[in-house]
Amino acid sequence: MSALPTQGKQATWRKPYQGMLRMWLYDLGSVSFLGTSLLGLVLGLALLISGKTEVVSLVFSMASVSAAASIAWQLNRLVATETSQLIPGYQANVLQQALTIALAVIGFQVSACVIFAAYEVIAQLWLAVAVGLGFVWLCLWRSHYFHLSFALFIAVPFLDELSSRLSLWASLMIVAMLFFRVISLCRQLHWNSDARVVYLNAVQMGWMWLPSIKGVAWVGKFERLFHPMNFFIGPVLTMMMLALPVIAIGLMLFSWLLDFDLPTVFLIAQFSVISCAIIHWSRIQRWRATETLFLLPCYSGLSGMKEAFFHSQYRFIVAMVLLVTCFGGLKSLFEQQLSLMFLVHLSLSTFWGCAIMLGTGSACRNSQQATAAMLVVFAHSIIVSMSFAALRDGDSVTPWLLLDIPLTLVGVLTLIWGKRQLWRYGVTVA
Repeated sequence: MSALPTQGKQATWRKPYQGMLRMWLYDLGSVSFLGTSLLGLVLGLALLISGKTEVVSLVFSMASVSAAASIAWQLNRLVATETSQLIPGYQANVLQQALTIALAVIGFQVSACVIFAAYEVIAQLWLAVAVGLGFVWLCLWRSHYFHLSFALFIAVPFLDELSSRLSLWASLMIVAMLFFRVISLCRQLHWNSDARVVYLNAVQMGWMWLPSIKGVAWVGKFERLFHPMNFFIGPVLTMMMLALPVIAIGLMLFSWLLDFDLPTVFLIAQFSVISCAIIHWSRIQRWRATETLFLLPCYSGLSGMKEAFFHSQYRFIVAMVLLVTCFGGLKSLFEQQLSLMFLVHLSLSTFWGCAIMLGTGSACRNSQQATAAMLVVFAHSIIVSMSFAALRDGDSVTPWLLLDIPLTLVGVLTLIWGKRQLWRYGVTVA
């Protein structure tokens, strides 16, 4: 009889976490962001152990905003499901699970920084937490703001510069205010018809939204350059490529006028690799559309479709390399520090980053594999950010060029390998 109260207490403690693994790890949207966050935590810990603390803040910030995006996704799904209102305690359990994940991610990062005496990383870490909380607050306020989740990852490189201008106490105050605001909105959760629309659009479009550009003739010709690679993601890819130069020029002018150092070229190079990941994520999410693509009267069987997909990837890589090179050259007009050799390094790093990402993505058949492939984005980001740090410190660019040569060869081989793995078991299998 004495054991019964103990069992009751254990059951009460465990109840909010029952089904947590299936809730967070079997949902495609949630696991993609959580997997990216986990990769960031592991990679950040490995960097701390190896003593390379200069890029830990970037990796940990990526892990923080990824965890925030996963939580925002689950809260959006919560208000999109009518039955969640009918199950007693369901909402409270999901909220407690979300809070546990957030505290686990933040606690792990802060503890790792304290153990390895990387105190300079903590300031940027809390700023990343503030950005993540701000995104969750926006999604709770208006569900359609979840379409801007890609902006979280674009904002990460800016946090280093911003944290140097903002004190730790200011970041903590912002975190506290946003936390209490999020808690207030979580207590008022109710069914939202717009949330289901967000869910469906997000799954099909890779968690991005951009305005329609249908009816513009030259845009249609531009889209055909990347067919059939862009078949699954649709016009979103074209809009990203067209919007990126406009945003980059705006950021360059902003940086020049206000004398504010923005890593514009780094952002363009990073976004190039991220866009390659989004392409294959959309293919995996909409794998049933492969049969429709196969039935189009423009391929000589499956081998012809794979060949066309392979060549369209090469055209996309060339477009991304030209984009990075052009804006690197434009940036060099304002910063004499960007030498010709460094521009060559940027071009090569963009080539091998996109090539490895596209080749690895071609071999992915499910969301778990696609999430693991995001490690390429982390690796590319770390190498390019370290080369920028070396340039800032006046070090030679030659070691980075020597590293680019074998990685470029790896990129070409990965593309060829990915071509053999793509639709290896037929068009009816992801």
